[in-house]
Amino acid sequence: MATYAAKLRKEAIDNSTIKLNSLGKITAGGVMEPFSSSGRPSVFYADGNVTSSGDGRSWDTAFKTLKEGLAACHSYMSTSANRAWAQRATLYCCAENFTEDITQFAEKTDIVGVGTTNQHPRVRIEGTHVLEAYTEDTYHSCRWFNCEFYGAAAGIIVDIPANQNGQEFHNCVFSAVDGATIGLRAVQSHDMVIKNCWFDPNTSGTGFATAAIQINAGVCTNFLLEDNRIFSAGIGLDFNCTAGQALNCWAIHNNIFATGQTIDDESTNLFVTDNRLISAATEGTGSAWTFSTARSAGNISTGSNDTKNVPAND
Repeated sequence: MATYAAKLRKEAIDNSTIKLNSLGKITAGGVMEPFSSSGRPSVFYADGNVTSSGDGRSWDTAFKTLKEGLAACHSYMSTSANRAWAQRATLYCCAENFTEDITQFAEKTDIVGVGTTNQHPRVRIEGTHVLEAYTEDTYHSCRWFNCEFYGAAAGIIVDIPANQNGQEFHNCVFSAVDGATIGLRAVQSHDMVIKNCWFDPNTSGTGFATAAIQINAGVCTNFLLEDNRIFSAGIGLDFNCTAGQALNCWAIHNNIFATGQTIDDESTNLFVTDNRLISAATEGTGSAWTFSTARSAGNISTGSNDTKNVPAND
């Protein structure tokens, strides 16, 4: 007779392993089983296709907007009766298209897209998303899974100010529109992860005019750019942290096409390993790429005139 455990899917929606813990409860990776104290749930639902918003506690009573779901998760994380400061909230979202400008994320929250657009098997969030400046109300450790951030106008699609730390994007798409300058910008970022994401040009193929990703100013620690596919009409990764102040920051296993430099590291501290870099510019430092060869290994760079290993084999 088959056991219940044998019928579980092997992987969760965020690719973590599903298993039963010692108490026979379902767990996924290190995520706690959702529980409620004083009637407060840690899991919420948003469905852009419902007629009107409910309480967000199930698909049948889902919030209509993503903003409502984010606010509910953030409110949950601010409570003390349920020891929420040591947990994570989860927001499952489904819609052909959420059309709204997101200015507030949710602290210690996983936003998991389970819907699809006609083009991408992800939830589309169409708008200009400028996260509010750091205050006592912060949005640390917010993680996005399976979402498409689609620019609604020229400029920056997702803009994260200083000290909003621990932001992560997994299996997401950043889609340029005409006049798009930057896909994702962060200032003085700590513990940022961008993994297995696409940075797409628009249908005219122009892409991001300034950079697909731009990390600006000050100290940057524990930055990880891994397994991404990046198309940019300007720079692929524009890493502008203060010289010598990028600590434990890595670009690993990315495929990058850029009209200009694939990676431009002003800090000279970024570790660059095992990337495939293609530029429309002449191959070489200062044109197709700029980063410290002393902190790089196993990269292949193709320019308009040549293909070389970086650092070069002697």
